[in-house]
Amino acid sequence: MPGTIPGALGLAAFASIKFVGYSLALSALKKREPTIKARPMTIAAVRTVLGAILGPLATMLILFLIGLVIIHPDAPPRWVSWSLDLPAIYGMLFLIRICVWALVLFLFTATAPLGKSRLWQYAFTGAIVSTLLDWPGYALALAAPGKIAFC
Repeated sequence: MPGTIPGALGLAAFASIKFVGYSLALSALKKREPTIKARPMTIAAVRTVLGAILGPLATMLILFLIGLVIIHPDAPPRWVSWSLDLPAIYGMLFLIRICVWALVLFLFTATAPLGKSRLWQYAFTGAIVSTLLDWPGYALALAAPGKIAFC
């Protein structure tokens, strides 16, 4: 199935949207939680890099796992249909995002830890922010020049 994927400019645009969104969200969190001593931009940079590394790996793992569980009757074995499995993909990705946010928040509050319930509440909120930032990030990535064709 021929198509295109975003090139370097598209990936940079996506990462920029995520970084700016994370910085704004973390600025709001830092006002609420003075125990967070690191600058919001520092935490946002760490979260963006983790997302850039773990995001594609997690997505491929999720697609593989869904392919093992769901075999569509009119498709080759182990083929995952994006249109049918998007809710499952995003559901699993959302759970991974909660864990990544919990890790990042834990790392930056290790000297003055948050309570467990607040840590997970903020991690859940961070996962919502990450998911919402996907929409403008994807749109900008797809609109950026320098797409890579594949077949």
